[in-house]
Amino acid sequence: MTQSLMSPSVLRKDVSLRNSINYQGRKAARAKSEQRRRLILEAALRIVAREGIRGVKHRAIAREAGVPLASTTYYFKDISELITDAFMLFAENSQRKFELFYGELHRCVSKYDLDAVQGDRALRQQLADDLIDLGVRYVQAQVRFRRDELLSEQAFLLESLRDESLKVLARKYRAVWYAGLVDLLRSLKAPSPETDAEIVMGMVTNLVYNGLLHEAEIQEDILRSIWRRMIHVLLNL
Repeated sequence: MTQSLMSPSVLRKDVSLRNSINYQGRKAARAKSEQRRRLILEAALRIVAREGIRGVKHRAIAREAGVPLASTTYYFKDISELITDAFMLFAENSQRKFELFYGELHRCVSKYDLDAVQGDRALRQQLADDLIDLGVRYVQAQVRFRRDELLSEQAFLLESLRDESLKVLARKYRAVWYAGLVDLLRSLKAPSPETDAEIVMGMVTNLVYNGLLHEAEIQEDILRSIWRRMIHVLLNL
């Protein structure tokens, strides 16, 4: 029987971001008010992607969101609270993307009997090829279609090194990726799942950074060879 990875629809509760998402600003009592509050936070995310955290100012946010300046100070007592809640919204959006990614990973791996894979080199090579294809597509999609989100992510994670209010969520954000990879690598009987998960995360971060640095001009043959090296090590090929 095929060994299970994590559920394709939801992440395990202990690696979910949802319990860590706690908005700090004034709560909206009406739907229209909630819509305006969200417009402000979405505007903040766009500014963070363009200018970094330093660009988050009440006047700039109000202009970007198309709302009165008084609205930003009504919902958020200061810039720190606005930045924190923008990160909360970013994390909330990311949770859905985590679930989609691990759902795709689950579908890829669940086609195989992982016990049989261990004793069949040809089958192991077939699984490796599927994982390599998935890894290549993932990095390409990140640098081509998620540039603003990646820039926001890096800005928030860097700010969390200075801001204690962001640090807890930043740790949880990273832990979701890490725990999902550890689950996968354990199911694949990787030599050292915890260490290997850290290596994979570092590799992907570097690949995505280089893709952004070169404006998505990332050579597929190089990208594929890097993934092939990594997956072959993990699957003992």
